[in-house]
Amino acid sequence: MLKYLLRRILLTFPTLLIISFLAFGLGKCAPDDPVVNIFGEEHYTTLDPTRQASQYHANAVRLGLDRPDFYITLTTAAYPDTLWRIFPLDRRARLVKLIGQTGNWPAVKSYEAAVSKTVRAVEALPPSVPQSAQLLRELTLLVRAENLVLVDSAHRRLHLLAGGIPETASVNLNAELARLENSILVLRTQTLPAQLRIPALHWHGLNNQYHRWLSGFLTGDLGMTRRKLKVWDDLQASLLTTLTINFLALFLAYLIALPLGVEMARRKDRLLDRWGKRILFFIYSMPVFWLGGLLIMIFMNTGWGQAALPSVYFDIQDAWQPGASSLSDWWSANATKCLLPILILTLHALAVLSLQMRSGMLGTLDHDYIRTARAKGVGEEEVYWSHAFRNALFPIITMFASVLPSVFTGSLVVEALFNFPGMGTKTFEAYLGKDLPLLSAIMMIAAALTIVGNLIADVLYAWADPRVRFAKENG
Repeated sequence: MLKYLLRRILLTFPTLLIISFLAFGLGKCAPDDPVVNIFGEEHYTTLDPTRQASQYHANAVRLGLDRPDFYITLTTAAYPDTLWRIFPLDRRARLVKLIGQTGNWPAVKSYEAAVSKTVRAVEALPPSVPQSAQLLRELTLLVRAENLVLVDSAHRRLHLLAGGIPETASVNLNAELARLENSILVLRTQTLPAQLRIPALHWHGLNNQYHRWLSGFLTGDLGMTRRKLKVWDDLQASLLTTLTINFLALFLAYLIALPLGVEMARRKDRLLDRWGKRILFFIYSMPVFWLGGLLIMIFMNTGWGQAALPSVYFDIQDAWQPGASSLSDWWSANATKCLLPILILTLHALAVLSLQMRSGMLGTLDHDYIRTARAKGVGEEEVYWSHAFRNALFPIITMFASVLPSVFTGSLVVEALFNFPGMGTKTFEAYLGKDLPLLSAIMMIAAALTIVGNLIADVLYAWADPRVRFAKENG
């Protein structure tokens, strides 16, 4: 058994690794700048790209973005292996496009340095120069130019505006404009298209964003959300409250469903079986939001309902604050509000599990070994609970493999009905807010729980029928 379990655990690591690639890659494919999303455009206090980079870099370090994306970079010889050091990201994207048009990284680098010096010269003009505001507007277009046509047109307008400035105030500006013109000329004339066709592979080692992100996930450091909170601090309350009500609902559902399914199979086509199927199919066919709305109406509009449950809705102040109180204190204060969500989740799971257990028992009771046991005089209780029960658990075990991720994400419909502060609501808020670090962490935790659920299912398969373990170890 131990050998079989170790093999199953080892097989989970490649799956989790592939999912981590997807979760990390989806975050990188997003069009928004993560630093801007979290800290705002704090780096745009000047047009100078170099100064923007220094202001942006401090926040990028806090998010772990001051490293290459992955262990390797596959590109062409035209691009340097230090592109990841260029900040902000929109500046990096512009330089990448200019390199793609010229194939000459040194010329692009020289051009950007000339742009920075020109910006400084314009920003250093005395306030009395009337053209300074117009020059700054044109410089904005030049700084943001992504192709050579836009670069040329912005540069020409700068020259025209600079011609109207008194010579005493424009000496330094004219010198920088001359350097800028020379760098643009080199950019246009010294193109290296062959460099764009030569592949290049750069190795960055372990000091990269993915390695840091994966290590942080394994150690509990999941990054920072858009609200400038650590991901785990933001998730903790929603996760634990969701787990408590969902695990309690599933425990009750399994506790009732397994013996109910066995007894329904034992009394096939009799009163319990006929009415049990009707009631369970009715419960299963009812949408969760309809069932929830019905229960809310019953308990809110009847005297006995209001006496039993004075309030069924959660307020904002009802959300658990881990630093302010313990989870047990939160439960004692909100236990009555949790009853209806637990009841709805229990009923929905109960219907599926009971019908699956009944079906599994009926399929097992037709096997030859059951007939043999009965022929040997084994009592009906022992036939059902010792011989048939374990083998009839296979459909239930299969369903359990998907239980853990659903428990983690919670029931968004149930949480929306009662305004419950759980993982379903948290996931929806993260999606609407484009909180990629939070969504990536939720995706990874849900994937890990899915793998754990499948691992537990494999162990339960081997417990229910040792032939499964023997076949996998020797087949």
